[in-house]
Amino acid sequence: MNFEKKIAKLDKGDVTYFVCGDGPPVVYLHGAGGLLKSKAHELLSAKHRIYMPTTPGYDGTELIDGIDNMPALADLTADFIASEIGEGSDIIGHSFGGWLGCWLAVNHPEKVELLILEAPAGFRPGGKGGLDLPPDELAKRLVAYPEKRPEDDRPLEMITNNRDTVRLHYHDGMPLDEALVARLGEIKSSTLLVYGTLERIVPIETCRILKEAIPRIYFNYIYDAAHTIEVDQPERFVGIVGDFLERGEAFIVNNGSGAA
Repeated sequence: MNFEKKIAKLDKGDVTYFVCGDGPPVVYLHGAGGLLKSKAHELLSAKHRIYMPTTPGYDGTELIDGIDNMPALADLTADFIASEIGEGSDIIGHSFGGWLGCWLAVNHPEKVELLILEAPAGFRPGGKGGLDLPPDELAKRLVAYPEKRPEDDRPLEMITNNRDTVRLHYHDGMPLDEALVARLGEIKSSTLLVYGTLERIVPIETCRILKEAIPRIYFNYIYDAAHTIEVDQPERFVGIVGDFLERGEAFIVNNGSGAA
């Protein structure tokens, strides 16, 4: 993949990001482990220009003063979109990125066209699921097919630090963001929620919360995928997500595209 590394010079601070492809803009918000460019992103970049910002404090980047909670991070993301894209964008958020995407859609609706939530974190009632597991068990729950995982030259210490940063700096390990749940009904964007049939980090209760609260939401299982759906089943993921990005309000679930 030919992702170009860039720096967005924002008023609040610098944000590192990667960009690839041509077409309508899509902003991809990564999960707690940090930014891992996958085959799914390459496939999506055939028809879309993919922007992949790195959350400050991740992958060796610096934290930004005053950006220390989820709403503030959503404000920074809105600034990033305004600076680098200049208009609203479709948003894909994986896990922690899905949580962030919901805050972005609530507080900055003009920046979010379509919203895609891939096993979003932040909506785990009773503390079910989560990442607080021994490394071997966590690895099994993140990816069902490790042989499909793209090459990653980041040291384990960096990935671990990423997860510590998100927990200690941005949300203090909160399993259920009740303030956000109370505002999910304000999301105006058409929303696609995708959930792997092998998911064991984000509980199924998350899907019920989102389905009941977000007015215009579609829910789709993706067969034979664990938490990182885009790694386990890139073609199925892009088949469903790509159809949603193209059709928007006209999106219809097609079981032949990978739904369970």
